[in-house]
Amino acid sequence: MRWYDLEPDVSMAISMIECSNELNRVKYAKEIIELIKSRDKDMLYLRNSQNERLSNGYRRWYDQDDTLYKAFQYLKATSKDLQKEVSLAILSKINPIE
Repeated sequence: MRWYDLEPDVSMAISMIECSNELNRVKYAKEIIELIKSRDKDMLYLRNSQNERLSNGYRRWYDQDDTLYKAFQYLKATSKDLQKEVSLAILSKINPIE
């Protein structure tokens, strides 16, 4: 099971981003980064994020883009509550017809 499948809202946000066009993917990734930086006062996103890409290569769809990779690493590294909050904020901005 993938880390983001543990929370339905996080899973839905990531799935919707994956289905978006490349330009919107980067836009949503930048929003995730900004939301986490502004709301994660304990800076868990910095302390807990790892550079898995160096050891694992580019296996996942989001590993190919630095902004997407960074956004999802930050999202993965922060608290479950903040993951859900950020995911809901992003879902509210995603246009289902892109």
